[in-house]
Formats: sequence, structure tokens, C-alpha cells
Amino acid sequence: MGDGSTSVRPGGGTAGPDATELPWRDARFAGFFVAASLGPIASMALRFVPGHLERGEHSPAIIGEVMAASTLGGLVALPLAGWLAHHRLRAMLIGGALLQAVGLVCAGTAADSVGGLAASVALMSLGTAHLDVGVMAAVVASVPANRRPQVLAYYFAFVSLARNVVGSALAEWLGARWGFAAMCHALAGLAAAHAIVRVRMPAPAVLAEETEGTSREFWRDVTRPRVLVLVAVFTLLSIHYVAQESFITALAARRALGSVTPFFAAYFAVIACGRAAAGHLVDRLGRGPVVVASALLLVAVGGGLAEVHTQVGTIALGIVTGLGHLLLWPALYATFYDRVRGRGMVSAALSAALALAGFVAELGLGEVAARGGYRALYWATAGCATLAAVLVLPLARWMAPTHEEHGADPDPHAP
Repeated sequence: MGDGSTSVRPGGGTAGPDATELPWRDARFAGFFVAASLGPIASMALRFVPGHLERGEHSPAIIGEVMAASTLGGLVALPLAGWLAHHRLRAMLIGGALLQAVGLVCAGTAADSVGGLAASVALMSLGTAHLDVGVMAAVVASVPANRRPQVLAYYFAFVSLARNVVGSALAEWLGARWGFAAMCHALAGLAAAHAIVRVRMPAPAVLAEETEGTSREFWRDVTRPRVLVLVAVFTLLSIHYVAQESFITALAARRALGSVTPFFAAYFAVIACGRAAAGHLVDRLGRGPVVVASALLLVAVGGGLAEVHTQVGTIALGIVTGLGHLLLWPALYATFYDRVRGRGMVSAALSAALALAGFVAELGLGEVAARGGYRALYWATAGCATLAAVLVLPLARWMAPTHEEHGADPDPHAP
């Protein structure tokens, strides 16, 4: 894979010289992978919008509306993003970084206007969505199917490092030292630098080990009953995740919990150590059992955030959150990529499900918080995780990997 050459695999299709190895020795893949951190770091301005609005004495409902505008911006991007990921990947990544930069400049300029801030974060999220879909589709297309859970585990851990440690700490430090507007302008500069990097950097080589699905095949696969149930599970768990992300700075400001960076640092420490040690065990442990156990841990996280009143408690919850997310997303994403054809369209569809979850979490749960406080909001997220655990139980056997190494069903798209 290092030289970009391909070879015929025993079942048809092509792959790199040694498709059983992880792709880190491929300089093009490694460079692309490292550059993938820049978008998540720049996007971390969004995490501090709720705290900024809370300090401005805006209600949780207003905070939810502003964050929902951000989600809507990302959702608007997705119908085109799946196609661009296959046909104009480089232009898509450059454009995404530029949209992030413009959105951040506008957010800094309109920091004191609720309407202006909502429009700005929507534009920023439009760019972030293109970056997320493009990078995910490229990473998945660059590794063989039997390596996806492990590579996705590393990818999500790396993105967590970029977001929850580097990006969160940088944004919080910039905001504390120079204010919210200056933080946005500084991160806009980083997003512009990211666009320059994408202009100069080629995308990684793509393995042709699978035939890319058509739009008709994608829709036929994604509308199968068990896939639709799994989409519901993904959406419910995403609501939990978005509520954690979107309201935790407002929760911290309301309850005087102090900096949220220790929460995310504890979260990342568990993710990084756990995925390095256990990322390759997703299929051995079973994707269904992994998702059920993870969802139950997230039930505890939702209840904990509902009741926490100390920073020590938030750090402890960061550890439990890390355990809940440790293998959850590699298991879910790998199942979708196995069961639904069309990598770019799958990436866009999952991003759309996450955006829809965000819209529900930010608008609906923002209203819940306005009526019952953040305690009611986080108990509602615990309920979402409980329902997800129940729904995924009948799917455990079907979620098993489909590639030959694991002796799976010879038809990966069987209903």
C-alpha cells in the first residue's frame, strides 16, 4: 500500500501489497490521518457557545436554538457530501476548511448577537460536516474490511485527542485569556491554515477491494428493517452524545463546576488507552454485546450528569463516559460499512443521523432544560441510552462481521 500499487485478491477486487497490515507505513495515509486533526480542533469553538450564552443570561431554550442552527447547517451539507466524497474529495476538504474559517470569523464578529451567532455557527458546521464525511470516507476506503473496526478505533481516538484535549484546552484557554470573540478569530486562522494544507496534500490511495455501491443499492440496503432499527439505535445514542457535548459548558456555568477540560481530558485518557489496548477486540467481543454494554454505561453517565455538583464528580463521569464510548462507535460504524453499500453515502447518512440527533437534542432537550432544568435534560438522555440498549439486543447476531476471517454470512447485505 505504501507505493500505491494494487494486487488482485483471492475473491476478486484489488488491494494494496499487504492488505492484512495496518496502513500507517503509507506516508500518504499517515499525513492525511494527521491532518484530519485540524478540522476537529477548529470546530471546538462550538463547544463554548453555550457557556458564552449562559454567561450572557440567555435561557436554555435560546441556547438550544442556537446549537440547533449549527446542527441544521451540518444537515444541509449532507445530501451533496456523499457524492463529493467520491468524485471531488480534495475540493470538498478544501472547501470545508474554508467554510469553517469564514463561519468562525463571523462568529467572532457577531459574538453578542444571538441571531448572528446562530447563522455563523451554522456556516461553520456546514464546513465541519464536509470535512467529517470526506475524511471518514477516505479512511474507510483506504483499509481492507477486516481492518476497519481497528482502524476506526484509532481514528476515533485520534479525533478525540484533537477535539477533547487539544481543541478544547486551546479554545478554553483562548476564551479565558482574550474572550469568546478572539477565540473564534484565532481558530479561524487555524481553519484557513488547514485549507492550505489540503491544497498541498494528496488524498490517500483507495483500495478497490469492494465494488462501490450505486444510489439504488444504498437505498435498498439502508431501508432493510434491521438496518433501520440500527439507525434508530445510532440516533438515540447520538442524542446522548450531542446533549453531553452541547450543554456541558452551560451545565458547568450554571452549577459553578469550573473548567470542563478535566472532564474531557479524563474521557480522552480512557479512550486513548482503551482503544490502543482493545481496539482490535471489537469483533472478538461481539459488536452487539459491545453496543449493549456501552449503552448501559451511558445510562449511568446521563444520570450522573443530571445529579453532579462538583468538579471531582465531573472528572469521574469523564472516565465513565470514556468507557461508554470506548468501543461503541467503532462497532456501530463498522457494522454500517459492512451492511450498506456506498462508503461515501454511508458516511453522509451517518452524519445525517448524527445531525438529526443533534437537532432533537439541542432543540427538544433545550426546551426540556428550560422547563425542568439540566437535571431533567440529562435524565432524558439516560432514557435514550436505555431504549438503545433494548433495541440492539435482537440484532446482536446479525451485527457480526461479514468478512471471511470471522466465518460470517457469505452475503454481507442479507436482510
